[in-house]
Amino acid sequence: MLTHLCTTILCVIHVLPVINHAKGKEGTDQEMAQYRERIKSMFYHAYNSYLENAFPYDELRPLTCDGQDTWGSFSLTLIDALDTLLILGNHTEFQRVASLLQDTVDFDIDVNASVFETNIRVVGGLLSAHLLSKRAGMEVEPGWPCSGPLLRMAEEAARKLLPEYSDNGESV
Repeated sequence: MLTHLCTTILCVIHVLPVINHAKGKEGTDQEMAQYRERIKSMFYHAYNSYLENAFPYDELRPLTCDGQDTWGSFSLTLIDALDTLLILGNHTEFQRVASLLQDTVDFDIDVNASVFETNIRVVGGLLSAHLLSKRAGMEVEPGWPCSGPLLRMAEEAARKLLPEYSDNGESV
């Protein structure tokens, strides 16, 4: 759910003004501010609903308003939301969630996980959060961007996927 909302956010913030301009219709600053505020409101509605009703599960089930693990039991929605928190300027929540994920996510579990979803959403989400962490005001390790806790988490998740890419199913 948050993934679709994030796509909408990026579309309205970045694409809508270009489309309007191409049609010869440019939105006013006030209209654009209203769009931004509406999108932020939509994001936080979904985000807070996930935190209140579904965390630490992967996703919120909207009809029953509870959580379920669908992609590996990695708090996937929270990982997905990290970069959006920074885009929306919420550095405090970005820092809190990054620390929370470091303390709660465990990739050393025996679950049926989607390789594709884990690769793009977990590994990709952690990599982008790692690269954004300095911008979010987090203290970074010496050697950053080549070291850091979110980078290590991304690497750990990626290593768990490697057997899927070998010819005989053995570790690469």
